Order: sequence, then structure tokens, then C-alpha cells
Amino acid sequence: MRSNEIAKLAGCTVRTLRHYHAIGLLPEPPRSENGYRDYGARDLARILRVKRLASLGFSLDRIGEVLEQMDAYPPDEAGARAHDALDELDRELAAQIERLEEQRRTIARLKAERLDPDLPVRFAQAVRTLIDYNEGAITSGEREALLITGHFYTESDAAELERVIERLHQLGLFEQIKLMSDRFDKLPADTPRNELDQLVEEALGLIDPIIDCFDSANWEDPTNPEDAEMERFVDELMREDLNPAQIYAEDRLEAEMKARILARRESRPDMSKSDLSS
Repeated sequence: MRSNEIAKLAGCTVRTLRHYHAIGLLPEPPRSENGYRDYGARDLARILRVKRLASLGFSLDRIGEVLEQMDAYPPDEAGARAHDALDELDRELAAQIERLEEQRRTIARLKAERLDPDLPVRFAQAVRTLIDYNEGAITSGEREALLITGHFYTESDAAELERVIERLHQLGLFEQIKLMSDRFDKLPADTPRNELDQLVEEALGLIDPIIDCFDSANWEDPTNPEDAEMERFVDELMREDLNPAQIYAEDRLEAEMKARILARRESRPDMSKSDLSS
């Protein structure tokens, strides 16, 4: 029987047969005088066994091993040996189901809360709050920076951002922060340095009431080269639409914030993470 004939009989394609041959699941049958593969009943049985195991969820890589285990014993013992493989497969499928259910729960939250699917849920929730109060004003560079940041975001980072947002709500500072952000966004490139310094001081005055929400560990210089490279990429994207005055003001504000956060840690070395949430 030729390839196309046995493939039709087995309910598969000739391409599938060739793949089974290539990965060693199906031995090469003898060839007829005209050079075509000549398949027989045992080949059909082998193909059907492979298809059956695949339908149960076994990977093609695993099927070869399972068939070898079953064929190594008499028929009356082969079934028992196969059950060991089925037990293992069942555990793997249970784990897959749990992962799929978690994915569905995540998708449900993204849809229900209309969150950005490009970002982790906790990060997306915080970002939505920040962007909403800022009337959605976000550049393409800032969005790409968010995507990179979200990919590397840790639970500690998320908790920090949530604390900051909660404190801003408690103190009623969102509108003032928005107005300050608008002033930064509208800075002319030729803004005098003394005006920039004054603006940074005003911004720091707004940030001081929430400074204890920040985790100093998140503000230390990265020791991991990958983290350092990530920060460089994020800074590059965030700066691409800024003029020199805005870059100066942003850099100085970040440097002052970092200094104050780290100085607070030095003055309160025994502060635990639980204190941050209080």
C-alpha cells in the first residue's frame, strides 16, 4: 500500500507520515520495485497507535517512549505499564488546565476592567489610574517604555506603585500632581535654569508627603547588567520627545527623589516593609 493510500485509511496526511518517519515514530517500510514505500498492516496499526496516544494528549516526543515501554512487555502486562504513563500524563494535563484557567481569569479581569493587555494586571491597573488622571496624555515613546517596564516589573514594584496611588487619593493630591505634570510638559526649551530649579522644588514639595510610600530597595542602582540595560532603554524612550529644559528638570527631580528616599532609609535602618504600607 502506498503512502497516500495508507494515509487516507489512517485518517492522516502523507506529510504526517513523513514527519513520523523523520522523528523515528514510524519505521521505514520496505520499498517496492518502483521505489515507492510499501506499507502493510503493522504499519497501519503503528500509525493508529500514534494517533490515539496523541489524541490523549501525549506529545510526539513522549509517544515513542510510551510505545517502547508497552512493546517491551507481553500484551497482558503492556496495559499496566501504559497506565503509569497515563498517570503522569494526567498530572501534566491537570497542571495545564490550571494554567489555562488562570489565563482565563486574567483575561476576564482585563476585559472587565478594560485594562491594557500588553501589561501585567497589577501594573495595568496602576497605569490606568495614572493615565486617567492625566487625561490619557501619553506619547508613543512613553507607551513603549511602559511595555518594557511592565515586562520587568516585580511584585515589590507593583506594591510600591499601589501605595503611592493610594496615598495620593488619601491626601487629595491627584489634581495638584496633574497640574504640576502639565507644567513640566509645557516647559519651553529655553526655560532659564533658575525657573527649572524652582519648579523642581515645588514638585518635591508635593512629593514629600508621599515619600515614605517608596521602597528604597527599588531605588538603588541596579547591580544586574540586564536591569541596568532595561533602565537605559526606558530612559531613552522617555526622553525622546523631551526638550533640553524638560530633560534637565526630569533628571533633577528623579535625582532629588532618589536621594531623599535613600536618605530616609539611612535615617530609619530598622524600618520593615510592613511600615511602608502604614
